[in-house]
Amino acid sequence: MIPKIISRLTCFLMLFTVIACSITLPAHCDTPAVSAPSAILMEASTGTVIYEKDADTKLRPASITKIMTLILIFDALAENKITLDEKITVSEHAASMGGSQVFLEPGETQTVETMIKCISIASANDACVAYTDSRHYDMYGFLNL
Repeated sequence: MIPKIISRLTCFLMLFTVIACSITLPAHCDTPAVSAPSAILMEASTGTVIYEKDADTKLRPASITKIMTLILIFDALAENKITLDEKITVSEHAASMGGSQVFLEPGETQTVETMIKCISIASANDACVAYTDSRHYDMYGFLNL
């Protein structure tokens, strides 16, 4: 009785395996709906492009001041004036920024690394101002850098 059950179970598993292996899956999904004028998605470890839409089209940056702030941060990191784990305390002024933001609260602390992510990914005005305030740059001093 047991050998018969084992035999039937083995046959069932073999049949299931053959059927499962013969099913073909689509090689790719439908093109995603991306409303942005251009986009690129890459696999980080290999650099393989997974999706692109007008990836080589030259576009003006959305906010040059955010790029300038990132340059200041990366220059300060390269000169060992700051570290990625250094804490930045958010000023009242920074927290009051409108536009694109990550809703930082006055007195909240975040690392330089987190601020870089907020600026580069979320285009966060409040993170830019929090960093520049922490370096004691006023608006005019920042413009003269």
